[in-house]
Amino acid sequence: MKRRMIFGVVAAQAADIEQREILSGAIETAQSMNIDIAIISNIYNPIETADVLKAENKIYDLILSDEFDGIILISEAILNHDSQELVISRLAKKDVPIVVIGTELKGFSLPSFHYVNTSDENDIEDITDHLIDVHGFTDIHILTGHDTVEASHKRISGYRTSLEKHGIAYDSGKVFTGDFWMTSGHAQAKRYISGELPYPQALICCNDYMAYGLLDEFMEHDIDIAEKMSVVGYEYIRERRNHTPLLTTYQRNRKALGSEAVSLLAKKLSSGRYSRYVPPRGRIICGDTCPCGAENSDIKREIKDVQVKATYDFLNLFSQLEHRLTECRNIDEFVARCWDFQFMIRGVDKLYLCLYENWYDDADNSDNMVCYNLLFHEEPLIFSKNSFSCLFREEAAPYYFCPLFFSERELGFVVLRFRRPDTFDHIFRNWLKSISNGLEFLRMKNDIQYLMQCQDLSEQRDTLTGMLSEKGVKKAYKTADRSSMYLVGLRICLFGERPYGADPSEKIFAVLDAAEAVRQFCGNNNICGRINDDTFVCLVSSKAEAALLTEQLSSILYRHTAYVKEYGIDSFVCAAVKCGDMKYAQVSEKCSAEMNEKLKQLSQRRTDPHFKKLNRLRTHIYQNPEDTFDSDKLYEMFGGSAGYLRTIFRNCYGFTLHEDCINARIAFARYHLAMTTLTIAEIAEHCGYTDGKYLMRQFQQATGYTASHYREVIG
Repeated sequence: MKRRMIFGVVAAQAADIEQREILSGAIETAQSMNIDIAIISNIYNPIETADVLKAENKIYDLILSDEFDGIILISEAILNHDSQELVISRLAKKDVPIVVIGTELKGFSLPSFHYVNTSDENDIEDITDHLIDVHGFTDIHILTGHDTVEASHKRISGYRTSLEKHGIAYDSGKVFTGDFWMTSGHAQAKRYISGELPYPQALICCNDYMAYGLLDEFMEHDIDIAEKMSVVGYEYIRERRNHTPLLTTYQRNRKALGSEAVSLLAKKLSSGRYSRYVPPRGRIICGDTCPCGAENSDIKREIKDVQVKATYDFLNLFSQLEHRLTECRNIDEFVARCWDFQFMIRGVDKLYLCLYENWYDDADNSDNMVCYNLLFHEEPLIFSKNSFSCLFREEAAPYYFCPLFFSERELGFVVLRFRRPDTFDHIFRNWLKSISNGLEFLRMKNDIQYLMQCQDLSEQRDTLTGMLSEKGVKKAYKTADRSSMYLVGLRICLFGERPYGADPSEKIFAVLDAAEAVRQFCGNNNICGRINDDTFVCLVSSKAEAALLTEQLSSILYRHTAYVKEYGIDSFVCAAVKCGDMKYAQVSEKCSAEMNEKLKQLSQRRTDPHFKKLNRLRTHIYQNPEDTFDSDKLYEMFGGSAGYLRTIFRNCYGFTLHEDCINARIAFARYHLAMTTLTIAEIAEHCGYTDGKYLMRQFQQATGYTASHYREVIG
């Protein structure tokens, strides 16, 4: 039975500073009221759903537990639309009070939600008051976010309120819109530096990221911004030690938000109604971008945070936990090994590994969990998944529930409690990943069926990639209808050059990435295999010509960054040969001969003394085709004059730098035409074109096909 009330907190990526501040206030207030807090949070929280991360969001099924007396939702932390839908569907089934921290988001709201938040207007008014009252400034600019975002207008409203109450006329010409990211700050700085805008006495940036972009741009131009104007940021995201000068900013009172959310829930449960809510005010965090100067107490706290983070980053980076876990033969050894590495998690005093009873098989998850203490020895505890309060002991405390999963397999969750109001760090991801990888390795070692599958793979499958081996490809070739089929070969990792001291496992990741590119090229209806360490072949039925197939395979491999970053774009060759009535040995030999000829051409290029430097430049061009015509950026990356670069580039490759930039964009367009359903206009935008017709014209000149005809042929 529960010892006390439990409030659930639904968050995402709880290690972020915004959530940490909210949780610190919620935890302190809950403990003072003898209330337990259960924080349910995913770890990665990407904006776009990745299939490999879908299992982590099953942690939100815990919302359905009857253990909760009330729930706090940190709504703005959950960025992913799929996660929002999952959370809202679970909350809709709850008959408990729900307090939401943040603004109401379209599609992510219920009638039962009671909202609390800080006031954008009040906060920006406070910043403007500070600049006027403390420093006597009257000429103040403001850089806000997108014009379509409500928060942008609220922040302008606070700025205007402060000006008018001080008798200063509001001037819309001093209001500028951005995108709440560093690019806006860079752009605003360039306006001042170029003379397009006169310097004001002060600039308010409506978040820290835009302010950091501004500071970085002034630093790049060797201009002391403090001599030109004052700058104040907003939100205090704790990254100001990475920029210069030290930014003056404003800390929203998120701690008070968390505290107030707990108090409101308690009031609602005791009296049936919520108490009156007044948005809490924040405070100025002084720095060197206004005359106040930084305060030692703030600097000391930030330095200490950096030092602690560096210590635990080091402990996790060089830990042998994952290797040691792979040695375990059973779950008892696994748990015992975790005891030896508990130092990797900062400040934790309770740590439980909660696994489904049948975590090791492919059946549906059982109702019961088996819970192991990872800090010291005690008998495992068995409980129903949604009856987790049996883990809550002693005095009221916060408990974090974090997902444990491997690929699409949900294994259970990890529960943490800290010695003081605190949260885990982002480096905690590494620990969780080590645990899940170790569990999967243990499962496979004890899965006879898996071992039998491996035995079958050894005959006709490549054990690293799961593709057909050469023996498997030969067998498939014999039974295939080869009348319209090509054999396409790809030879990778040419020349074998890798950075000194490179991790050997990185080559494995690069090969696996190349294998995935080959699979994408083949699609579902064709055959692919890895016939030796560095060679792949595909049997492709296609109406396209041989040259078209090799160019398409190249365009796909260019988009696989794990391979390209490791070896560069001049590290592979491919060829395609029409099969017809040739035997496998004949067509394979002909394909190999064509790749050898291309390899000679690559080898000749490598004799050029500038090759390595140019190869790095070309790799960047093909990885970032949308910005490759930014010549200043390319010349700066090369480190030489424009004319010199163009000359040695043509001498090395036989074509111009400008032509290669076009080729990179055409390759990117090939990729999208074959692998996506984007429209021509959308593809043009992705490739860096402002005019879709210009892309179509260049594409036809380069390939001989219209874009729509190309998509039909290659598909």
